[in-house]
Amino acid sequence: MHIVNTCGLTCPAPLIATKRALKDEDTGEIFQVIADSTTSFGNISRFLKDNNISFSWEESEGKWIITVTKNGPVMVTGDATEYCTTDIPHMKKGGFVIVFTSDKMGEGDEDLGHILIGNFIRSIKDLDVLPSKILFYNKGVNLGRSDSDCASELRVLEQMGVELLFCLTCVDHYSLSDKIITGKMSNMFEIAQAMASASNVIKP
Repeated sequence: MHIVNTCGLTCPAPLIATKRALKDEDTGEIFQVIADSTTSFGNISRFLKDNNISFSWEESEGKWIITVTKNGPVMVTGDATEYCTTDIPHMKKGGFVIVFTSDKMGEGDEDLGHILIGNFIRSIKDLDVLPSKILFYNKGVNLGRSDSDCASELRVLEQMGVELLFCLTCVDHYSLSDKIITGKMSNMFEIAQAMASASNVIKP
């Protein structure tokens, strides 16, 4: 079965990938589309319904697996960008900030800590209200590394309008200046100001 993985992509890319798969598959073929946000899932499923394309879905660990059946010639209608809704609750930003001071979550087993912080970051984009800023200092800057499992999730949050601030002193200390692929470099005054003016500061 052909699998179309759209995780980490923002609209209209998941819809374009779905339309391409519909065009390429033969009649009677079944394929799956994997999405990692409620936005992508909602837009794709609405597109399929509007075009009378059979599908089913299931959600597991923050990912939506959409099984699509091409049960006949498909004449898809509409521009993919028309389905990119932004007026949904979790696209609104609140006055709180999230602070990451480590690349793991909690005390105890390190492997478990890395899994937990990854799951936490993946969950942020599905909150009813997004943070205004996410701050990274000390070992927390490692989350923005190009080889981090969280980097693509952070890029999605940035594309959704969340400001990501990385402590430049910390980035230089860990020799990561050429490895951070998202957000912007900041200083401790700007970070302190963001925390002081926030309605709430969340530190996982």
